[in-house]
Amino acid sequence: MPQPSDGLRRRDLLLGASAWSAGAAAQSAPEVIRLGQSVPISGPAQHLGIEVQRGLQLAVDAANAAAVLPGRRLELVSLDDQYEPELALENTRTLIQQDRVFALVGYVGTESTQRCLPVAVQAGVPMIAPLTGAESLRTRPSRWLYHLRPGLSSELGLIVRTLATMGWQHLAVVQQADADGDAGLEALRAALSQAGQPAPLAITRIERNSTNQVALEQRDVLQVTQQILAARPQAVLFLCAYAPTAAILKRLRLGGFAGGAYATSLASSSALGPLLGPQVAGLNITQVVPSPGDVSRPVVSAYRQRLGSTAPEHVSLEAWIAGQLVIEALRRTPLRANRTAFLTALESLGGWDLGGFVLQWDPLRRQASSQVALTVLDARGRPQR
Repeated sequence: MPQPSDGLRRRDLLLGASAWSAGAAAQSAPEVIRLGQSVPISGPAQHLGIEVQRGLQLAVDAANAAAVLPGRRLELVSLDDQYEPELALENTRTLIQQDRVFALVGYVGTESTQRCLPVAVQAGVPMIAPLTGAESLRTRPSRWLYHLRPGLSSELGLIVRTLATMGWQHLAVVQQADADGDAGLEALRAALSQAGQPAPLAITRIERNSTNQVALEQRDVLQVTQQILAARPQAVLFLCAYAPTAAILKRLRLGGFAGGAYATSLASSSALGPLLGPQVAGLNITQVVPSPGDVSRPVVSAYRQRLGSTAPEHVSLEAWIAGQLVIEALRRTPLRANRTAFLTALESLGGWDLGGFVLQWDPLRRQASSQVALTVLDARGRPQR
């Protein structure tokens, strides 16, 4: 997996601005619209950040190549936050104050989004399509925040209904000890109550950015695994990112646990396969975008064509879709218009068909999609449905 060359900070200016000479900055030059993001490009959650960056880069690259925004040119500035909220906050201030970005797009995680949103609101900079399902960000949300993906109530509601259909009532939960985990647990409790299902047998917590490295495994992963095995659940639900999900599930399987395993889209199915090997088989994961293999949908086909030989996956497809909605909103925004006009254009996208993926704008939740599906992975980590 690619690594950044400069540690904490990496910026990618697509079709680099450095290629423009001083003379190109004259009156005839196109209007430059800079998009910014703070994402984990290094560290234990780097897969999510790299794939979000990849999908947005593809969208920006495609828009510039096809000149879909006459008189305008897009640039993407990506800064590495290692999935740490304090770094995300520092990066956000840099993006707004120094890089003068027009909008923030594709942040990763609830805690980073919560920390950075007030800074964006104060500066009047839109924050678009963060990878978070927190319902708290969808209750009386700021107009400056625009969600693409559905909330966790949709993802966990589907999992709970599936568990009820299976007749499984003895559930153990692995919760990431941060805002992402808190949001997941809150949505889970609401879904269980609504379905008339009992509370979990056990709720265990694992620290943010935990991995299967030896020191963390001894301190963190091993303890969580032992607690779950002692509870003897019929199913385990992971409300955490892919690295701790893989480390704990692997130990559970080695410890004899043969029950159901479920995770939300935060776990990233494509990242789990290499970490778990054959033990990934049977893991159920919710997805909030179409299958990246479903090329019968024009939006997926276009994404695959731009992706080339790189492996397709759900996270980069979600970012590609986010890029498409930003570009379409810009197309509906007059040249040199302000950000308020851009937000109005974003809000007009309800009912827009990207090509097999129709946006369903919910103005109360400021959310453009409510689609969610449950996939099960085979022994090679490939979604089977």
